Amino acid sequence: MPEAAPAKPSPKSGGWRKITALILSVVVMAGAVVLALWVWGVTERHPRTDDAVLRANVVGIAPRVTGQIIKLNVEDNQEVKAGDVLFEIDPEDRRLVLEKAKADLATLNQQVEVARAQDAELKFQVSAAEAGVAGATAELKQASNTLQRLKPLLPQGFATADGVEKAETAEKIAGASLAAEEERLKQAKTTLSPLATLLAQRAGAVAAVDLATLELSYCKVPAPFSGRVISLNISAGAHVSAGVPVFSLLDTGKWFVMANFREGELRHIATAASVDLYLLSAPERHFHGKVQGIGWAVEPTGEIDLPHSLPYVQRELNWVHIAQRFPVRIEVQNPDPELFRMGESAVAIIK
Repeated sequence: MPEAAPAKPSPKSGGWRKITALILSVVVMAGAVVLALWVWGVTERHPRTDDAVLRANVVGIAPRVTGQIIKLNVEDNQEVKAGDVLFEIDPEDRRLVLEKAKADLATLNQQVEVARAQDAELKFQVSAAEAGVAGATAELKQASNTLQRLKPLLPQGFATADGVEKAETAEKIAGASLAAEEERLKQAKTTLSPLATLLAQRAGAVAAVDLATLELSYCKVPAPFSGRVISLNISAGAHVSAGVPVFSLLDTGKWFVMANFREGELRHIATAASVDLYLLSAPERHFHGKVQGIGWAVEPTGEIDLPHSLPYVQRELNWVHIAQRFPVRIEVQNPDPELFRMGESAVAIIK
């Protein structure tokens, strides 16, 4: 039997399919535009960046005295508590300095006691000399008064020449006695007491003892805060110098994220704003942060490389003019010291 001819598609049904496809295309395009606008609005209101690094403060542990390490109590990457003794420096030479300072102070204390007795004796001599001057002055005044009374009586016969002569002699003796007492007082006052000098020397000796005691205490180097030992490449027996770091200590009590945002996004970032933080090493963990500060200056050329120069944020496309980025310091509110490592990559989203 002859085969049946295939049914021809209805023109009406083909037109509906074209209309449906056109509507779907328009809807998809409109949805894409709406989605793009929504994403753009979200990113504008809530800036985000994956150019962020986890940071913590690092302090170089430097001794305050020079010497040889006799005991090293920590290992690299070890966790320590505030006040733990990290290492000890040989204290023998400073102990000897302290003993000598104490001996010098004891000697000065003895000299001060002797000087106090001498000072008391000098004060007594001054007082005695002042009393002698007062007594001699009174005697001279009395002798002068007696002579002045007798002289007018001699012509009238009421006084004898011998009596007047004795009065004159008494006046001369009283004058000589007064001069001697005044010289004695002058010598007593001009004799310097060593007490003031010794007391000044004693103050210096006390300071020397205190300084030696302080330097002896510096032989034990404690941890200034709780953290982790890093960059430890030294052993007991090494010679260390005052002010030169031996290793570093990472402050694990406070963590920050340094996130670089484009300059156009800074107007949407405010101090104390909440931030969502994620680490690339643990993307399933959600951490909370707070904006502590926004960088006010960067070095745009990267030519300056000084210890205290401006931060430099590298531009990735040198041949294309792109927006400058500024560092934003974000304090982590719920850090995990067991998970966090300085230098980890992070993602920051401003809420």
